[in-house]
Amino acid sequence: MNRLQSALDFIEGITGQPDVASMLERLRCVVDRFGFESFLLTGVPDPGRRIDGYIMLSGWNETWLEHYVSQDYVQIDPIARRLQNATDPFTWSEVLEGRELASASMRVMNEAAEIGMRDGLCVPLYDLDGRRSVLSMAARSIDLSAADRGVLHLVGMYAQNRIREMIEAPDPSRSRPPLSPRERECLQWTAAGKTSWEIAAILHLSQSTADGYIASAARKLGASNRTQAVAEGIRRGLIH
Repeated sequence: MNRLQSALDFIEGITGQPDVASMLERLRCVVDRFGFESFLLTGVPDPGRRIDGYIMLSGWNETWLEHYVSQDYVQIDPIARRLQNATDPFTWSEVLEGRELASASMRVMNEAAEIGMRDGLCVPLYDLDGRRSVLSMAARSIDLSAADRGVLHLVGMYAQNRIREMIEAPDPSRSRPPLSPRERECLQWTAAGKTSWEIAAILHLSQSTADGYIASAARKLGASNRTQAVAEGIRRGLIH
């Protein structure tokens, strides 16, 4: 199956995806056809705001995502900064070419490169309410035509619209058991960027116990990892 057909099949079948997990796998298959190894679909926070509550769909390396969020790298990431006024798809290398980065910004890019995220394509997205989002895809190298960029822009728009429909629709998962005070407390500290070790020290728990509370909270929220759990907790008003 060629790249275009794979993208068209994704677009055609997108309304039939029953949940976020199935959307994640379908989108992963599509971006893989274009040579990307990971991706992130997220809202674009205003300068100074954390990214936690904006993440809609994560196909990034989970360890990297948690590190990126805990370190609040969105504040110093030169790619995130470019998204504040971007309207057309752009590659990371296009942003960085000929620029001398501050040491903090260079650290973000170097750490991403160390796990194979050497270049990427960002597809800026806007909904009818003017909210900004991005489909950010990463790979060791990129080989895309202008037509490929256009197709991925279309994929991003459809994915964003469908995910927003899912997360903003009445949520039957609210019938799940409520978070316990400890689960909420651990999730709140996670949202503040604390590691499991730090949370355990703050709450006088073992690290495995802290991990257990976070994992339990994620299950109750229908999240596949702690970053998505934080985003869901913020969305539901359970944490801030």
